[in-house]
Amino acid sequence: MAAKRRLTRLAAHVVLMIVSLGVLLPIYWVVVSAISPMSAIFSSTLHLFPTVFHWNNFVRAWKSQPFGLYFFNSLFTNFAIVFIQLITSCLAAYAFVFIPFPGSKAFFFIILMAMMVPLQATFIPIYLMLSQVHFINTYQGLIVPFVGSAFGIFLLRQGFVSIPKEVIAAARIDGASEFRILWSMVAPNAKPALITLALLNFVWHYNSLFWPLVATNSTDVRVLPVALSYFLSQEGGSNLQWNLMMAADIFTIIPVVLIFIFGQRFIVKGIASSAVKG
Repeated sequence: MAAKRRLTRLAAHVVLMIVSLGVLLPIYWVVVSAISPMSAIFSSTLHLFPTVFHWNNFVRAWKSQPFGLYFFNSLFTNFAIVFIQLITSCLAAYAFVFIPFPGSKAFFFIILMAMMVPLQATFIPIYLMLSQVHFINTYQGLIVPFVGSAFGIFLLRQGFVSIPKEVIAAARIDGASEFRILWSMVAPNAKPALITLALLNFVWHYNSLFWPLVATNSTDVRVLPVALSYFLSQEGGSNLQWNLMMAADIFTIIPVVLIFIFGQRFIVKGIASSAVKG
């Protein structure tokens, strides 16, 4: 039996290694293309390793557009969205778990239904409403549509359910306000779920292209995904510099890679602690 288990474990590791190679191969090809000349990319001979290292491709890609401004726009709007969503999701999840009110299950069901509605189905009325208050092509237009999150409420609600209600009742007897209970007792005990929500939301909005493409039309508020799409159109046709495009892709994904490297243990713990309950 022990030999059979070892063989099964070995086979599983082999399969995972093959899958990992399949996932890493496109990333490796992006890196190789980013430091190669155009002639090597379109060569009829396959080069798994660059023969000449063109590190200046990163400098040329950075200078091709104001990427410093685009990085600021992306980071500023994403941090604002994450911060506001943490507040609104915490308040809503706390109410659903610890403050009984008529129709709470129906309201929570409606929130679950909202998770199934894609942005593409609602962007026209959202765009019209924001245009009436002159939020189009502004930071507000990138932030306001996402101040509330059905997924955030669901995730934190599932995390809050694991906290004993007897502890909350004891805190109320001692005279603690609802905000004090949320800040001092509930939030610290649901830290994995909060960190998971922050990381997943940041990555999702950092990679978002559809709404920023619709809601912005000038360089001042353009974010990185939109900048990359314009990079293609500006360099389009026969003049498309694929090595510069790949270089721009690499320094664009660095924040996401760093987030997953340093936050993966919180994501795993948060999702495990927020498994479907209640």
